[in-house]
Amino acid sequence: MVRLESLNKAYHALKPVIYTFTLELRHQIKKFAIFSGVIFFILLLTVYLDYFNLTLYTSQPFFYYPPINNFFMIIVLAVSVFFGGIVCSEYKNKTGLAIFPLINKYKLFIGKYLASVVLVTGINAVFYLTMTLFWYNFYGEPLLNTVLYSYGFMVLFALALGSIAIFLSSFLPSTSLVIIIMLGFLFIWDLSISTFIISTAQNIEPLYSFWYLFSITTNILYPDFSTMVRYDEYQGWLFPSIEGALVTLSLYTILFLILSILLFKRREF
Repeated sequence: MVRLESLNKAYHALKPVIYTFTLELRHQIKKFAIFSGVIFFILLLTVYLDYFNLTLYTSQPFFYYPPINNFFMIIVLAVSVFFGGIVCSEYKNKTGLAIFPLINKYKLFIGKYLASVVLVTGINAVFYLTMTLFWYNFYGEPLLNTVLYSYGFMVLFALALGSIAIFLSSFLPSTSLVIIIMLGFLFIWDLSISTFIISTAQNIEPLYSFWYLFSITTNILYPDFSTMVRYDEYQGWLFPSIEGALVTLSLYTILFLILSILLFKRREF
């Protein structure tokens, strides 16, 4: 009897989170479909253009390398769209005035965050699944298990960017501004500052750079990744280690999530 009461209390405590999670998925499903369609079309166009141009790849990593690099822009946009509206959309539309008396604001936050995680993880899955299916269709060779490692780091990379998008959403008035600032940060600030620091302090590994962290998603595809040279005397740092990328991306995710929750707690209508 006591156990049933505990389960009942747990259910009622989680019910708002589940409801918010389901509602957010339904609300964002069209955007998910659009991103999935764009990914499929771009990969289809790229692969068939290479095929008709008689561009043959000697290994799977070479085949995956260009699409993954091109996927950087798509994942940044997807993260900004899905995570960037978690907080600011409630304040922009004033929906919190009606919702917060009925549901705890933190449960609302958790439900929307989990829905965004599922959607962005799904977009990554669509990309990698489509890419591997094209490889198997044209080359018919066994798939590398390192593709799963690349997928895992891509998801972690997306979650780190997602935390920054939520942080921006905590004090910006609209999702559009979040998207603009995210693109500006990654393509102007992060890229230019990283280039400057790398050129002046070559001995410091640029784990602060998202561009550098992203490079592990392509280099980890190679089966001999653990023995590959990460630092070149002329080119500098090429890609991070598994431990370095894992720890840094996790820290980004946790740190900006905490800052987002603190700002969300203080923000009022």
